Amino acid sequence: MSNYLKLIRFPNLIIIALMQYVMRYFIIEPILGVNHIHLQLPHIDFALLVLATVLMAAGGYIINDYFDTKADRLNKREVIVGRKISRRITLFLHQIVTALSILIGGYVSWRIGHWQFVTIFFMAGGMLWFYSTSYKHYFLLGSVLMSILAAAVPFLVVIYEVPLLNQKYASELVKLQTDFNYLIYWIGAFSIFTFMGMLLAQWVRDLSSLKGDREIKRESLPLKIGMNWTKVLIVSLLVVLGGAVYWFQFFQALYDKITNWYFACCIALPLVLLAYCVIRFKEGDKFAFGNFLLRFVILAGISYAFVVNYILNNTNF
Repeated sequence: MSNYLKLIRFPNLIIIALMQYVMRYFIIEPILGVNHIHLQLPHIDFALLVLATVLMAAGGYIINDYFDTKADRLNKREVIVGRKISRRITLFLHQIVTALSILIGGYVSWRIGHWQFVTIFFMAGGMLWFYSTSYKHYFLLGSVLMSILAAAVPFLVVIYEVPLLNQKYASELVKLQTDFNYLIYWIGAFSIFTFMGMLLAQWVRDLSSLKGDREIKRESLPLKIGMNWTKVLIVSLLVVLGGAVYWFQFFQALYDKITNWYFACCIALPLVLLAYCVIRFKEGDKFAFGNFLLRFVILAGISYAFVVNYILNNTNF
């Protein structure tokens, strides 16, 4: 059983599920509550949406390992496919979890009256397959594609909620001449942060995967433009990410001291330390501390939802 849990990256799946629950119950619900508006997607249907997302991600991890065994051996990573789980069973498992994801996603789409949303899951399944078989070998294409898919995880929550909100509160929206775009802005900010964090993770991973990438002739960033220019791009993106966080802080409507301290200690400082680690990186380094800092920043960005929830529940509007 442990090999199957490793194959599907079970801890990552837990994080994906938690991210969607946090977006719904710690961002969307309290923001709506300020205007005495309630969530409309039934809890069971939301749970199914989360399950569909998690299954799609599991399918992506499985098929990526299926095609990545050679590179993993060269980069001295644990190889499960072909050693601990047969390749035939691995491929079958991918087909099952991906099909279930599409079916469940289609059911939830039908439940909200927008069956066409099932194309999101069809497209995600196709993108994950082609990423594993070919896209990840092309310069920038694979890393950008995976970052887009990661950013879609929190955004799915608002995509499936807003149509039902529009139906329920249509008359009030017309009367007040407003809409629910503010939810899209809030969740969109988390999605952009996730996109940039995932892109950084992909580029940082490229730095520590040079041996395997050379062998399989993958056009990774450092192999295409060189180590030094890759460092420049990573540090530049770190600066952009930090700037985006403080731009959000300046323009968001909370204006509180907690946010100032949270961003400074949990995001800005780790980003500076990560930039230092990247600059000092040399080929062959394990880069464990750098990876830890990056994971910490991404987790801190998502965890800001708890800060938002606390502020909204302890502030009079």
